[in-house]
Amino acid sequence: MGLEQLVDSLSTLGVAHEVRRSGADGALLVLPEFGRVFGVWPHFRAENALWVNPGFLDALRVGVKDDEWSAPGGDRVWLFPGTEFLSEAGAPPAAVDPGRYAVTSDRAAVTMTNRGEAYARGAAAHVRFRITRRLRPLDEPEIDTACGPSWLRRSGFEEELELELDGACPVPVSLWSIAQAPAGSELSAGRGTEGSRRLVCVQEGDSERARLLVKDGVAEDAPGPVLLPPLGHRARPVELALVSPALPPGKRKRLLRWKVSLYAFSGRDAEVRQLASRLSGAGR
Repeated sequence: MGLEQLVDSLSTLGVAHEVRRSGADGALLVLPEFGRVFGVWPHFRAENALWVNPGFLDALRVGVKDDEWSAPGGDRVWLFPGTEFLSEAGAPPAAVDPGRYAVTSDRAAVTMTNRGEAYARGAAAHVRFRITRRLRPLDEPEIDTACGPSWLRRSGFEEELELELDGACPVPVSLWSIAQAPAGSELSAGRGTEGSRRLVCVQEGDSERARLLVKDGVAEDAPGPVLLPPLGHRARPVELALVSPALPPGKRKRLLRWKVSLYAFSGRDAEVRQLASRLSGAGR
């Protein structure tokens, strides 16, 4: 979905959102109410490199009350491990997603903060937490420094994440950063300069053009794609997931800081795949 079309839909539905420029002529779309990055465009006329759930927008249009967890799409942050914090159906606690995010913005970044309490099923314990996402759009030179020079159109953001646990917690807890890409994407993994890297390559229909989504972070683990229940349709997005180092069990307040970056590229299919091969470390 194009940036203008998605912004028009959100404006019509009365959903708060914020657009930030990135790259030379790319953009990011942030959905503060849901604590998400809802879109990343390598340039303004490109397609969204992130997956957006059309069922979520349809539900908003008809005014469906959000009594159960919904899957907007985009890029989100959950608590890990899923065996503790997800339901048997794979849904997160409402305190985590959608949570109750408060947003502050300045010229440099958008900061979203969510405080709440989540139930750890295996440990049978309530965990008090604070999750903070500070998103800073990147310009082309910064993306080139991270991924190497390229003629491809590009955009992206760097994210400073914080997890604070307040009080007793009997299990290790990590941040789980997940970006969703359109169904049918090709997923590969590699090693970035700071840790784990996940890549998704998407061919744009029958054309000779493609998009590439790259997620970098310092990660102890990189779970495979997690299939989540769709809202009224069969599309299954591919997920790029990275997990932070864990805060150990304890009884006092503990703080974790972690950095993650997301980059989107668009251009000729052969050039996009060449970059994907280099970033995934293929042929080494």
